[in-house]
Amino acid sequence: MKLSNIVGPELFIPPEWDREVVNLVTDSRDVTRGDVFIARQGSQGHGDQYLDMAAQQGAVAALQEGGPVFRLHDRMPVFGVDSVSELPRWLKRLYTRAADVELIAVTGTNGKSSVSQYIAQLSHHMGAPCAVLGTLGNGVWPQLQPTRNTTADLSVTLQTLHALADRAGVAAMEVSSHGLDQGRVVGLTFDVAVMTNLTQDHLDYHGDMNSYFQAKKRLFTEFDLSAAVVCVDDDYGRQLAAGQLSAQQLLTVGRSDADVCYQVRPSDSGVSAQVSSPWGNSDIWLPLAGEFNVTNAVLAMTALAVRGASWPALVAAAAQLQPVAGRMERYRDVEGREAIIDFAHTPEALVTVLAALRGQFAKLALVFGCGGDRDRGKRPLMAQAAAQGADAVWLTNDNPRFEAPEQIFADVLLEPAAQAFLQQPDRRLAIADAVAHLLPGDCVVIAGKGHEPYQDVQGEKHPYSDAEVLRQLGFVPVAEVSDVS
Repeated sequence: MKLSNIVGPELFIPPEWDREVVNLVTDSRDVTRGDVFIARQGSQGHGDQYLDMAAQQGAVAALQEGGPVFRLHDRMPVFGVDSVSELPRWLKRLYTRAADVELIAVTGTNGKSSVSQYIAQLSHHMGAPCAVLGTLGNGVWPQLQPTRNTTADLSVTLQTLHALADRAGVAAMEVSSHGLDQGRVVGLTFDVAVMTNLTQDHLDYHGDMNSYFQAKKRLFTEFDLSAAVVCVDDDYGRQLAAGQLSAQQLLTVGRSDADVCYQVRPSDSGVSAQVSSPWGNSDIWLPLAGEFNVTNAVLAMTALAVRGASWPALVAAAAQLQPVAGRMERYRDVEGREAIIDFAHTPEALVTVLAALRGQFAKLALVFGCGGDRDRGKRPLMAQAAAQGADAVWLTNDNPRFEAPEQIFADVLLEPAAQAFLQQPDRRLAIADAVAHLLPGDCVVIAGKGHEPYQDVQGEKHPYSDAEVLRQLGFVPVAEVSDVS
């Protein structure tokens, strides 16, 4: 499509400088030959400082927010615009097929990735391919491509949906508080929105819990939803459900006093629950670990049921759910020692994971750290959760980013109980030492990084994987053990 067809009538493009456009790109790192680069004002600077990179990577033109009417930059035409407020309109003109994919938005502190993945898995098992956009990647499940952000820029989201429209008619999309606050989802149309929970996180950005809650709430008040699905097992969920929402229909999910209620039952393997819903009462069995995964699965089932999916078919499909990468991933070695990799990086998530495993093992150890340049106030709370939930704790590095690991450790050690923690900044060595202290029947939880294939230190992402460290120590996924036995 010609640039003039995309940005007109808002911006005049002289015929001699008109170009065929492959993609509209807002991140210079993503520019490839044939793209148009959008150089806009950001919170950390202006995109015009990346015009050189865009030109070198083959951009055929650029639109510069606040720039002169027209100039050439290394033979690349650059058109000035007063504002890029029309960008959503331009993107929709280029990515026409994006509108063919109906969106289910999933937000909350913990569980976004699991719920979105479970929506895709359930849909897949019922014969309807479903796309996923979020932390674990973008694509039609199970074939996902890595992405930089939980909630990508609108240009990336629409480009992805446009490309997937022939393969999937629905997509489950993680929507973060940052994405809502920074307007990354403005211009999208959501059919259903899901709220998982709200606990302390990202206060380095939002400042306080109310501001954090208000950012999440925007998904349910500023978008025309056909339905809202809200977990009411915490105060914020109940507050959201009791407020004025923009949804035509509200479905609450919880252990009690909800439209969809679930009661967890003992199970020799996996987890079982009795579920009552507007579509019928059912006993469900999930090949997953942890009561919290019942919540996640029931939220996913409800999001699909309110769109018309058969409840009995959803119950049958739930028995085929697979663990999500980096979420309660279970490993075992030949001696019968176990390890769990989980993304838990908030106090509540750590409490939940440890509580789910408590009593299943003779000894429960923990390796964890706290991310640098993030909410410092949650670090002593993480230590408190670790001390209360584990028999032995190794404090190590997570993603220090640009913060000194010594400062991170000092913040964690503000919790008096943390004085008993073993301290080993090298994450590989911390895991190896924790494993060395395990006996058959013991387990170590390795928390915080989950699926991440890197460790972020001073702005550089070094290759690193908790799973790979375990494999080097002789551990294999429990599924592989079952296949062999």
